[in-house]
Amino acid sequence: MKTNNEDKLILIIDDNPMNLLLTSKILEGFGFRTTTAESGPEGIESIEKSIPDLILLDISMPDMDGYEVCEIIKKNDKWKEIPIIFLTANTQMEDLVTGFEKGGVDYITKPFKSEELSVRVKTHLDLAASKLEIIAMNRQRDKLYSIIAHDIRSPLSGILQTIDAIEQGFFDPTSDDFKDIIHHLRERTHETSTLLTSLLQWTRIKGDRVSIEPKQTNMFVVVTSCVQLLEANAGMKDINIHIDSDPNAVAWCDEVSMHTVIRNLITNAIKFTPNNGNIWIKAHQVDQKVILEVVDSGIGMASDTIDKIFQRNEHFTSSGTNNEQGTGLGLMIVKEFVEKNNGKLHVDSVIGKGTSFVIELPIN
Repeated sequence: MKTNNEDKLILIIDDNPMNLLLTSKILEGFGFRTTTAESGPEGIESIEKSIPDLILLDISMPDMDGYEVCEIIKKNDKWKEIPIIFLTANTQMEDLVTGFEKGGVDYITKPFKSEELSVRVKTHLDLAASKLEIIAMNRQRDKLYSIIAHDIRSPLSGILQTIDAIEQGFFDPTSDDFKDIIHHLRERTHETSTLLTSLLQWTRIKGDRVSIEPKQTNMFVVVTSCVQLLEANAGMKDINIHIDSDPNAVAWCDEVSMHTVIRNLITNAIKFTPNNGNIWIKAHQVDQKVILEVVDSGIGMASDTIDKIFQRNEHFTSSGTNNEQGTGLGLMIVKEFVEKNNGKLHVDSVIGKGTSFVIELPIN
């Protein structure tokens, strides 16, 4: 994975002011941002203020040498993944091994050439970025496996058990019970199919395989289309959907992904709104942005629940007011798509009164 030099901050820790000046000037000449510290404690203090992307660390320093500084950094969970390159005038094998044992990723011997410094720094920044990407991919994979194991295996097991019972003749095909069982099977199959579709969409988002093509998009048209698709679902609970949208509210966004966002929000509102409730959808231009709101008169959420539903590394799902089942992925997809459209998402909720999802989208 290639990195952009200008985005990267390099911390240089060395007790020699001239070395600090020379090293920082060389790196800045190659486009890196730098910050310096003249001692180990000063370097630790600098990291506490702003975590660098890579550290160049002199070994021979008074009071606290480079090895001690490296140990402190590697013991901190927030800092331990920062790559550390040792700067040294000593090339003894014992010193090199010690540095690697403490957690260093490389050595640069003084005096060094500017090209060598730049290449080594760039290489380890790329390696660190790739490592973080692999860690994130592994977390996504584990989460996907967890969802498959729990939310797909469970309904499939129920479907198979019911089919086995039918096959063994436990139910009379002409009875009302049999019709109820078939209806139940259809619902469970539909829920499982919806989950698979959501999983596919979520993995495509996380893998950056979703094409976002922003354009001038009339949000009134998108909102109206989504409501028409979901009116029947709302009707099953006698829920009224009210549209209060400016017909000329135009945002700069990808129409397909925002259609998915609004559809998911309305579906969520229907799920958690009791029978005879109300849902309001508003879209208006305010200054240089379009404000889109989906508000319901539902059961509301506690603040810790709001945190859980948007947690990337946690799978959270709950039943609706009529025991409707969900995938636990809909609102995560909403958040991902809003961010990919350079928008902002806010949630306000009061238990027993309802929930409001507010999206801000740019107009150009």
